[in-house]
Amino acid sequence: MGRVGLIAALILAAASIARADLASDELHRYLGAAADRIDVALDPSVTDGFSISRDGDRIRIVGGTEFTALRGAYELLDRAGFRFLAPKLDHYQGSAEIAPKTIALTIDQPIVSKPKLKFRKIYVEEGHSHTIDNLKQIVEWMPKVGYNTLVVPTNYQGRGRVMWDNWRVELTPELQKRGITIEVGGHGYQNFLNADMEDGKLFEQHPEFFGVDKTGRRQRTQSRVFCTSNAKAVDYLIDHFIAYVKDRPEIQIYDFWPPDGAKWCECDACQKLGSPSDRQAILVEEIQERVKEVHPDLRLEFIGYAAALNPPEHETVDKNVLVDFCPINQQFDHQIDDTSAEKNKNYADALQAWRKAFDGDISIYSYYRKYAWDSLPVVIPHYMQNDLKWYAKVPVQGVSTYAEPGDWFTYELNHYVLAALAWDPHCDVDAVIKKFCEARYGSEADLAKNVLAALEKIVRVDCSIPNTSLKSDHEIASARSVMNDLIEVLGAAQARVGDKAIKRNLHRLSLMCAYAARDLEIQELRASNASPDQVKQKAAELHDWLSQHADEGVFLIKDQRLSTTRMNKRYGAGAKTQ
Repeated sequence: MGRVGLIAALILAAASIARADLASDELHRYLGAAADRIDVALDPSVTDGFSISRDGDRIRIVGGTEFTALRGAYELLDRAGFRFLAPKLDHYQGSAEIAPKTIALTIDQPIVSKPKLKFRKIYVEEGHSHTIDNLKQIVEWMPKVGYNTLVVPTNYQGRGRVMWDNWRVELTPELQKRGITIEVGGHGYQNFLNADMEDGKLFEQHPEFFGVDKTGRRQRTQSRVFCTSNAKAVDYLIDHFIAYVKDRPEIQIYDFWPPDGAKWCECDACQKLGSPSDRQAILVEEIQERVKEVHPDLRLEFIGYAAALNPPEHETVDKNVLVDFCPINQQFDHQIDDTSAEKNKNYADALQAWRKAFDGDISIYSYYRKYAWDSLPVVIPHYMQNDLKWYAKVPVQGVSTYAEPGDWFTYELNHYVLAALAWDPHCDVDAVIKKFCEARYGSEADLAKNVLAALEKIVRVDCSIPNTSLKSDHEIASARSVMNDLIEVLGAAQARVGDKAIKRNLHRLSLMCAYAARDLEIQELRASNASPDQVKQKAAELHDWLSQHADEGVFLIKDQRLSTTRMNKRYGAGAKTQ
């Protein structure tokens, strides 16, 4: 057995040792002796949900799987007053979870709960601030609020830093004992066929494997999709893919996507295969057939994105394939189903075309925490609910979001509320926000709710959000005035609060508002036709200010994510549109 195979065997052995009654252990950890009167059982007929009921002086939790039994335990703890607001990331300094002063275990009526969406995903994606330690913290938190799938790149952008193999030995047992689905992959035909393979000689040995541009030349760049009409190239790719998943039996879903920004081969044979969606469907079907020999339970994922946004014109996607639909350029000053927003209408039309053509599961690759926002406080609990209500009608079967530890605090309400919405799109979002704010901000909960409501109203509409139109200088000035007033009020709240954790959280909320205000100041310059030099100067000042507050959980600065070059590009040096 090779080294990789041995690692796989050790992972599976560790998972088999993990107990199925983690829910009972967690109840004892939080409740102590009071947990002795709580019984936890598994009943496969319950499938994806759980029930909580009372029998005399005992409470019984029944889940269909280890995950849903655990989810039922955390629901009971939530009803007892525990609040699982965020993963236990270092910057929370012990305040990620809140315990009640007194515990009341009361179940007046039986509770039966089943999620509306079966896939509730957290994506690692670019992984600027992830480590094995905070990944474990995220995994521990996921079932506490209802997320059930962790998605990790095979090898993000081929850089060797954000990749499943770096974490799988330690992470797999943690995921499996909680019943969390392991999804791996992402943009990456190039992981299994690229010009640098065979000691850098594959392009020279087999130029016919590689995609043709419009001039008729073969290209070795990884953004150019290989020649999918070449049977030997397809065999080469599939052989390497099968070897990869064979040595990683823990993977349950594999995202087999083309490169990001894919340029598809323009040779005559490839073009005869049809649209990019048709070509992707043909390739996925071939892989699906062959991978059964070594990993029969592996589910493949097809991406509805960019050139392959619409369903295939001629091919049929097998219903056992999972489709991830990606509205990357969604206009956040309009709901996804708002036909007056051209980009959103295109996405809504494409999604409904998928639903008409495809009988299987569709999951929304949402952008409710978007890298292109550069940590701007786009707080959108009600906006997400309106989207999710429409998505549920389509219907879709899943939703996901990015989650970076580095700016988790900025988007913590989005992450918390999205989990509740994925379980029930019609839940009382105001009640969820109230519960969150009372735990996070204590005596200043009402103030925090007002601040978060103002952020939801202003940032997605008036700040420098991609695909959002630049508003008038008068509108922007009015929004900036609101933010400045809130900063002043938050400062006064910090001064009067004695609790250190609440004071720290108010400070971070104030940082979020200050970022929005500074961004609006630059937007106002742009709207009033200020010179590029003025815009660049303010952008440089903003970057310096953001850098001074790195590592507070509010701004993602790592890996030059918020570089001055990027910020100048974002603000367009005085351009009137974004």
